[in-house]
Amino acid sequence: MGTASNAAMATKAKAMFGKRLTASDYQQLLQKKSIPEIASYLKNETLFREALEGYSETGLHRGQLEMLIRRDLGTRLSRLLRYASTSGDKFYRYGIMMSEVEQIMACIRAFNDEDNYKMIGELPLYIEKSTSFDIRALAQVRDFSALLEVLAKTPYADLIRPFSVTNMEDFDYTACESVLRKYFYDQVMKIVDQEFSGKGKKEIREIFLTQIELDNITRIYRSKRYFNATPAQIKKVINPVYLRIPKRELEDMIDHCNAEEFMERLARSAYHNYLDSSNFAYIEYHAQSINYNLNKRHMMFSTNPDIVLIAYLVLSETEIQNVVDIIEGVRYGIPADKINRLLIY
Repeated sequence: MGTASNAAMATKAKAMFGKRLTASDYQQLLQKKSIPEIASYLKNETLFREALEGYSETGLHRGQLEMLIRRDLGTRLSRLLRYASTSGDKFYRYGIMMSEVEQIMACIRAFNDEDNYKMIGELPLYIEKSTSFDIRALAQVRDFSALLEVLAKTPYADLIRPFSVTNMEDFDYTACESVLRKYFYDQVMKIVDQEFSGKGKKEIREIFLTQIELDNITRIYRSKRYFNATPAQIKKVINPVYLRIPKRELEDMIDHCNAEEFMERLARSAYHNYLDSSNFAYIEYHAQSINYNLNKRHMMFSTNPDIVLIAYLVLSETEIQNVVDIIEGVRYGIPADKINRLLIY
């Protein structure tokens, strides 16, 4: 895939990464006392100015601001895909699938927030034309039955149907998202196996397998820490991927460790350079931090355009989550130093 156009895409991604939020930006955002103040800084001082263009900072509530920030990733992806060798390149379909999953989950989140519907389904035209369902139709969806109708001709319908509820308080958001993510990763790995060979295939497989393994680690810890799940229950919900932690070792950790012991073992594993069990924040932080640092290395040193694109999207997702964490923290009055400990950059 090393065409001139893909090389241009990699160059564009690295240039866009150079405009990311800085440590100074994060410190400025942490000093804000309200959602309008955060929106004003993002709109006037950062790369999110385009995402917020046309919106009044004082008129945005928390949910709207978060959705606009999350939607910006679709805009970035669209911008980069224009540099790809062909719009039909199968590998770049993974970025479209990522947007589809996010839009489905955004729609479900909005069932209890009417104001957010106006922003659902608003993806760049370049991506909208490539989705497997009518993205704009999501803006009219108000319940599960309507969502299933929109997704009827796609695999997503069967994936989310078991989670259908009449009362959203009973909805298992985490489990539904996990099922969608598993489908996403399965499809991505099929594409990688079909479209790549040699060193490039090995490197791209490792990137996605790392993400799956980190998802497994998160799921194992949470199952032990918050749900008191049995080893058998845990093994049923993880993907059978063993990259840096051998199968025998991971199963032993599942079988014989409580949550704290699991983290201690993890800190002595192949991930030891990225973990400190004595300074444990929460499992999602550590998983995201590992993924961020590995992909930052790819962004800085890789010459493979496909790897650079993957890395840029991972790094951008983390940046967006940082902003969302700050928005949530300010909304609920969490001290700035506590929010700061959750940021990854």
